[in-house]
Amino acid sequence: MQRRIEGNWQYHLLTAILKGQFMINPEMAMGFGAQISGLLNSKGIYQNDFQALNEINVLAYDEDGDQVPEDIAEEGSSVMVLPIKGTMFKYGTWCTYGMDEIAYYIKHFASKENVSAIVLDIDSGGGAVNAVPPLLDAIKFVKESNKPIIAHCDAACSAAYWTASACDYIFSNNNISSVFGSIGVMISFLDLMPYYEKQGAKFHEVYADQSADKNLAFQQLLKGEYDQIKAEMLNPMAIQFQESVKSYRESKIKLDTPGILSGATYPGQKSVDIGLADAIGTLQDAINYATVKSWANQ
Repeated sequence: MQRRIEGNWQYHLLTAILKGQFMINPEMAMGFGAQISGLLNSKGIYQNDFQALNEINVLAYDEDGDQVPEDIAEEGSSVMVLPIKGTMFKYGTWCTYGMDEIAYYIKHFASKENVSAIVLDIDSGGGAVNAVPPLLDAIKFVKESNKPIIAHCDAACSAAYWTASACDYIFSNNNISSVFGSIGVMISFLDLMPYYEKQGAKFHEVYADQSADKNLAFQQLLKGEYDQIKAEMLNPMAIQFQESVKSYRESKIKLDTPGILSGATYPGQKSVDIGLADAIGTLQDAINYATVKSWANQ
């Protein structure tokens, strides 16, 4: 399945890194330091020397659970599997899928009569806040099409868990590496002003008399004062995240579990026990479950 990538993907990637709001597992975020530094200090991001992802990795399975070619015959009923893996960004790069791309193909396949269900194969510690709305919209589209959408997850943290929670049913792949949770919001900001000031640069910001509140939270952030940006941006988003998960998981989630809505993470079986997931199962189990659910919807 051919990708639909933005021509200015480099700009979108750097903007997301430097200015984006993130819902991401902190252990994963800390591990990106060297990679981010390499991107910011290299001109290679604007050169055509990447191993490009030319196609979306879409898998198709028939009613018997056997994998079939993606361009399946119209008369066959199939479950489509789409990947949500790695750090989630709204826009794709040559090396990673954008969630707007995945959302497009979720809708694309859900609208086909011969597709009976969708499985999202998730292995992600989260990512950018703006990567979530396209996926939630696509999941809603599948549900309104009266087709099941199932999440199969190894890691499903932060933005990835918000996505999984919107699905009809959640499989945790195993009880060894699978991890769920990290329900929370953070902002990542790299302040380069001290570096450039050492090089002799001077920064000036001048606001109109009528614009006293413009960028005020950002100005406070630069001073190391975080209360306003938390009150105006992070806290409302965190509350929305919490309320969304509670709505999607309803009676399944055990809200009295310490840390469950404040950023804690849990392994596979524990995630099932506290209602963040529904069962331990492989991708094949998720495909089989999606097939059975699609029969019930007919």
